[in-house]
Amino acid sequence: MNNLLTLQYWFNLLPGPWLDEYLKIIYAAFGLLIILGLIAWLFVGKNKNNKLIKVVWQKIQRVSLSVGIIGLALIFFRQQRIYFLGMPFLMLLLLLGAIIWAYFIYRYIVKVLPIKKEEIKAKKEKEKYLP
Repeated sequence: MNNLLTLQYWFNLLPGPWLDEYLKIIYAAFGLLIILGLIAWLFVGKNKNNKLIKVVWQKIQRVSLSVGIIGLALIFFRQQRIYFLGMPFLMLLLLLGAIIWAYFIYRYIVKVLPIKKEEIKAKKEKEKYLP
């Protein structure tokens, strides 16, 4: 565990393959992300008429599939001992990118979506009285 706090670990060109216990957990995590992306893809098709909900599911689909596939690729590179692409730093960058991406999705759902719903509601109310 102390190894995670050193720069030598994060920028090591040949960190060695993952241990079997950790490898199963990491495969499961990235596999679940890919499954979540496929489920979100189904919800995108289901919500064709509701544009706001469709956009939310598209964002979830993109982040899940992207992080899942890139994560599995990074695991493959590390297990095959491909020097530059197997660095632990790349996994850290992927995690950081996923967190930032999730923040923007959360911000869209909490801040932007209610404003757009109010705009649509006001527009329908206005059109109700116009010929």
